[in-house]
Amino acid sequence: MPKEMDFLPANTLGRLLGYKGISFERATLVIHMRSTQAAFDLTQCCEFPQLNERWYGSQLTLTLNNASQSISFLKKQNAQNFVNALNKQIAISLSENFSILVAIWESAVISQYPRQSCLSELQQICSTLSKGFESDPVTWKQFLSDALIKQIKEITQFNPVSYKALQQHHEKIHLQMRETFLDNVESNKLTLEQRLGVLRSDDFNMVLAAAGTGKTSVMVAKALDLIDRGVAESDEILILAYNKAAANELKARLDKSSKKVGITLDKTPYISTFHSLGRQVLSDASISTYMSVFVEDPLKLKQWVTEWLLNYLSGDISRLVDFISLTPEPVDPFTIKTQAEYEAYVRDNELRTLNDELVKGYQELLIANFMYLSGIPYTYEAKYVSKRRIEVGFDYTPDFHLDGTDIYIEHFGIDRKGNTRPDIDAHQYNEEMKSKRALHIECSTMLVETFHYEWIEETLTSGLEKKLKNLGVEFSPIDSKQLLEKLQSSGKIGNWTDLLLKALSSIRVERLDFDSMLTRFKRANISQPQKYTVLLNDLHEAYVQELEEQNAIDFDDMIIRSIETIDKGLFTPKWTYVLVDEFQDISTARMDLVKAIIKRGPTPSLTVVGDDWQSIYRFSGGKLELTTRFDELVSPYTETKLQKTFRYNNSIADMAGLFIMENPEQYKKYIVTHTKVDSSQVYLLDDKVGVKDGLYQRVVEVVSKIKSVDSTATIAVIGRYNYLLNESKAALVKNKLVENVSLWSFHKSKGLEADYCILIGFSQGKLGFPNENVDQTVIEALLPTLDSYPHSEERRLLYVGLTRAKKKSYIIGDPTSPSAFISELLAPKYEVSIHSKAFHERYRKIFKCPNCEAGYLKLINGKFGGFYACSTGKGCRVGKARVCTECGAPSVDNRNSSDCNNQDCRHSMKICEQCGRPMRLRNGKYGEFWGCSGYGLKNDQCKNT
Repeated sequence: MPKEMDFLPANTLGRLLGYKGISFERATLVIHMRSTQAAFDLTQCCEFPQLNERWYGSQLTLTLNNASQSISFLKKQNAQNFVNALNKQIAISLSENFSILVAIWESAVISQYPRQSCLSELQQICSTLSKGFESDPVTWKQFLSDALIKQIKEITQFNPVSYKALQQHHEKIHLQMRETFLDNVESNKLTLEQRLGVLRSDDFNMVLAAAGTGKTSVMVAKALDLIDRGVAESDEILILAYNKAAANELKARLDKSSKKVGITLDKTPYISTFHSLGRQVLSDASISTYMSVFVEDPLKLKQWVTEWLLNYLSGDISRLVDFISLTPEPVDPFTIKTQAEYEAYVRDNELRTLNDELVKGYQELLIANFMYLSGIPYTYEAKYVSKRRIEVGFDYTPDFHLDGTDIYIEHFGIDRKGNTRPDIDAHQYNEEMKSKRALHIECSTMLVETFHYEWIEETLTSGLEKKLKNLGVEFSPIDSKQLLEKLQSSGKIGNWTDLLLKALSSIRVERLDFDSMLTRFKRANISQPQKYTVLLNDLHEAYVQELEEQNAIDFDDMIIRSIETIDKGLFTPKWTYVLVDEFQDISTARMDLVKAIIKRGPTPSLTVVGDDWQSIYRFSGGKLELTTRFDELVSPYTETKLQKTFRYNNSIADMAGLFIMENPEQYKKYIVTHTKVDSSQVYLLDDKVGVKDGLYQRVVEVVSKIKSVDSTATIAVIGRYNYLLNESKAALVKNKLVENVSLWSFHKSKGLEADYCILIGFSQGKLGFPNENVDQTVIEALLPTLDSYPHSEERRLLYVGLTRAKKKSYIIGDPTSPSAFISELLAPKYEVSIHSKAFHERYRKIFKCPNCEAGYLKLINGKFGGFYACSTGKGCRVGKARVCTECGAPSVDNRNSSDCNNQDCRHSMKICEQCGRPMRLRNGKYGEFWGCSGYGLKNDQCKNT
């Protein structure tokens, strides 16, 4: 109101209140003054006017656009009539405005699921209505309709707005309204958790579904619910599946369920794999989608990489030498902290020389390869000229012997101060070094010494070259052409090609450039990270150039280039709801595509469905942290857990759940099962200890037993590697038991089920389970981050296998070389039913290798008779044990005797402390005495008594 109005004489105001100077013109209040007039747009009123009594008369306050305007000095007797007339006019505008606010609220909170992104707007609506209504409820009720007042009251009850309260309000309404639909949309009535998964459509939603809890039912029901309620048209819904088979299953389930609840679909939601979606985006943007020959024929891609590698290496001899030094990846033994860690490193890494020997460490590998490249014939760990023992239980074999000479090379693992690896007794090690030197002097052989510190100082091979040349050793370096031929014939080029193919795939799916590769290699403490980065970056650039020359794309391009197409505005997503299946295995590139759709689309609601417990595809780019750190890496979200399963019983659920949740990085889920049992339905069996092909005989035995008690049952044999499945199948075919028996790898078993499952392949090593193959640390560095819990992805793989079984699960393991999983499952808390005595603690102690941390002794029948070999292989200092002549158990050598490991036997045989041969009781001129059985040997006589 103009300020001059306050200064007009009372008689003028009196005339105004007699309506002589006031008019309503199209919802506008016009007040005429002496020389001017003021106009008020009543549609801007957000409250009814307030009339207050003052000593000088009445004062009228109007609130326009949240700003107050006052008219003073009004005559009291006319003021109320004037306000009533004004209220009637304002009520028209307020009703329209409030109806709009109510409609927005109804749409955002009732019709659609409330979204966190709308929270501030909803709070403003609620606050506006609450403030006005609470300030003058009588006037509101007088001038607004009863129906509108009722709606306003329903809204104002939420002031101040809580997102959780809005969620619960929406869910309560629709759980009741949609009960018939949710009861009938799938073959079984949906559980409460499933129903909530269907209804929740925040901006970002996560449905965490444990194995067998019906995540596909939720996805199908969610899409149909959106369509049936008119929230979205069919073609406004996008469903992304992990692979083609999953996409086809979703299409079939959607079609079946829509008919079941009587929904006619003129169009179906867009159900697609990521690759198919990417190709469609490119096609719609008129970008060529001609597929590379590499896609149609992976062998051609391998051939191309092989040719690239050969050209790359032959073009520069220094590249060839570098490449040899980079594979396998260098490891500093002093960074290995424990004996068990060292044993696992040697056992699970194939440190194979150019001369095709397996050695015990990377530095020995460098020495062997140096001599091979220098044309120096040698033998690795050849027998010494005299059978002697310097270390207890271990015949002395120098690291290298130069063929045709008396020259031996010993590589000593010490620094310049004589320190050793943390797990080695430095004093004892240095004393053994002195004993070795003394033995060479005694036997008149030449000992050449190399040291760990020379490798640290980068003088290991150059120093060795000088030492050997000083001894007159002839060098005859192999030329690069001959070396390449050797590398090809030995299969190393093929192995390197496989490594490069994995690296190329990781680079593409993780969308890595030079800097990000280098950063990852440094973070993973990869030796010579710059060399690796240059090599792999050159490979990637050459590959991209090859695709350009083909004028073609590959599978990765379908996703990578579709992201660029959307970001450039060449394709505009139209989907209002996006559902992503198997989210736990989504890659960086796939997630970037989803983000592009969300960013450029009409603000769609994203629902991701998956199970962090079943994330098993890291090797192909699966980035689990996008699930476990979704709120940090993507957005805050609404979570629903599916925790009731109809597939398996409580025994399997409890055991598998307890096992997977040992990893604190996994979400906590507590599975409820429809089927209840009173005893363990997970059985642990041995692989018929010591019997040839015992594992496959045991598989036949279990299958036969199952069929005898449940003839129509479905059975699955699940193995970590295909060779285990092939051998199992051959044994089953031979015994005519293959009918109704499926053979699955653990990876391919995901999503499948059988009445009974037999899990095989549980032994130590790189072909065991868990797979402890760590010889491709470069690939590990390129892959998505893995949580630090031991064997975390392998644990999830076992969880997948265990939860395929509806009734019973049988685990067949090797008790003489038990995997880490078998050792863990023996703990009482898992309540596994142990059906083989070989797994009981007393029996296991018999076969435990006393010379290393994790090894077990396994009987080997060699050409000179039986002996026990340690499962740790070269990682164990001794590695072997005799067969006890009394009971057949392992007999372990000490300094003066070989003692049976079986506590019930404890037979002891005297052995020579110098050479390890058996001692014999003899008669001499002074009576009986013990003498070495090597006394009568002509070439290596031992006179120890």
